[in-house]
Amino acid sequence: MDPLRLNPNWKWYGLLAGIGLIVYLLVQIVPATADSFFDSGSEPVMDKRDAEAKAAAFVEKQFASRPVAVHAVHQSDSLLYGYLEKNKLTRGYDDNYDRTLPTETYQTTADMPDGSEIFVYLHMQNGSVVGWNRLGKLQGAPARGTELSDAALAFLASKGYPKAELTAFREQPDTETVVFEKKSAAGAGAAKLRLTVRGEKLENGSFRITAFKPAFAVPQSYADYVAKQKKLANYLSTLGSLFLSFVLFILAIIYASLYRKHSSFVRGIVISLLFLAMYIVNDVNMKDGLLAGYGETSDGNVLAAAAVLVSCLVTVVMALAVYFSLVGGDGLWRAMGRNQWPRYGQPGYGDHVWRSMWLGYLTAFALLGLQTVIFIVLMHAYGSWSTTDVTQSTYNLAVPWAFPLLAWCAAISEEAVFRLFGIGLMKRWFRNSFVASLIPTVIWALGHVTYPIFPSTTRLLELTVIGLVFSFMFLRFGFITVLFAHAVFDSTMMALSLVFMGGAENIAAGIVYILLPIPIAWLFRSWDRRAKRSGPRAIDAIDT
Repeated sequence: MDPLRLNPNWKWYGLLAGIGLIVYLLVQIVPATADSFFDSGSEPVMDKRDAEAKAAAFVEKQFASRPVAVHAVHQSDSLLYGYLEKNKLTRGYDDNYDRTLPTETYQTTADMPDGSEIFVYLHMQNGSVVGWNRLGKLQGAPARGTELSDAALAFLASKGYPKAELTAFREQPDTETVVFEKKSAAGAGAAKLRLTVRGEKLENGSFRITAFKPAFAVPQSYADYVAKQKKLANYLSTLGSLFLSFVLFILAIIYASLYRKHSSFVRGIVISLLFLAMYIVNDVNMKDGLLAGYGETSDGNVLAAAAVLVSCLVTVVMALAVYFSLVGGDGLWRAMGRNQWPRYGQPGYGDHVWRSMWLGYLTAFALLGLQTVIFIVLMHAYGSWSTTDVTQSTYNLAVPWAFPLLAWCAAISEEAVFRLFGIGLMKRWFRNSFVASLIPTVIWALGHVTYPIFPSTTRLLELTVIGLVFSFMFLRFGFITVLFAHAVFDSTMMALSLVFMGGAENIAAGIVYILLPIPIAWLFRSWDRRAKRSGPRAIDAIDT
């Protein structure tokens, strides 16, 4: 191809891809599916609508009032889950407590006629109610002191927690809440089982339990450590990534203007608009995840809606950054005599896209294995572990099958900003390929340190290695190849998360996303061949 030739050693890349895919499947996929496959007693996650119906029935029975509206989101005790993962206690905890104290639940919000809200927590598989909490107006007088303690102990005994096994953890005469701690709770390490109860006294003299929240409290040392790590992650993300990414955005505008004779402001419009549309779909799709992140709050819907609006505004800025990075990066490389982003209509363009797609697959499969190896090394040498994040949960997506669109958003934006423009700019400044690759790669990696993996620098180390591989592929084979590689890499993981959710629609969507790059590349090759037969034309407007 003139001037960019795509002639990799297919056998070598194929071997690396095969090894990577085998490692990924054996270490990450097979263990995740083996338990459910061989455990005949495993249950699927029930549908949200079923959870909402069960929660409404419970509320009506417990509070003698039918909810006006009920809405369920996926909730998780991230702090406890991370503690169990770090200390290799997850399997033991599941065996002992999952049926009654699951780390992941459906948090169902019931809006009541009197304006109050009742949060009901249900087991995601069997639908049993494992806790609840009413916020707002009470129907009776709040219970306090001895009356509350006696009523709470009687209630807890009915739930399988005998008085002899409980000690008062926090009990004050003037409070409306009592907390008991179970004397021994094997299978959860140093975490302590605490049972929070609140009640009200009705006119007929009976007691109603308005809140029952059993939960394991992790050791304070672990909670403090996680808080410090999150603070560090926010610092690294804000100063190390967001600020420097904004600087790159400004520089992209400047260099797009300075090198405009080497590129075209028409280039990148379509791909930037595609990014904008797909990312806005993702922003709206994640509203329930944001809602779950706020926990128990009466104005959660308002906060989540505001967060979605802010996210959409930020996405517009990101789309502008993508656009100027594409224009500025293309101009920088062409000014240096290199064609890292071939134009539609160039001789051999269609075949280049087709071959780039297949090389992208091989690169992505090899990287899936490399990432797995990196995590294993960091887990043993660095003590890394992960936990849950309900804002990213597929169960909190309004349209789960749209989730892998985010993979294409990440591929487009990150390869445009940090590879096409970032490496081009650093290459112009430092004239050293490794330095030019390392600086934007570190900035890119810092943007991922807020993921729920600890220590917070785990993803910095992992993605610096992954990013340098992407950078090598970009320098060697160009923007289109690394765009496909990144898209396949992310799409595979996101598509598999859909498959694990179960259901014919999710499984089918997952398969489609994994295979999607093939018809995309085929279409570009077909258009290119049809254009050759029709003669030359000006088609910069659809150049990608």
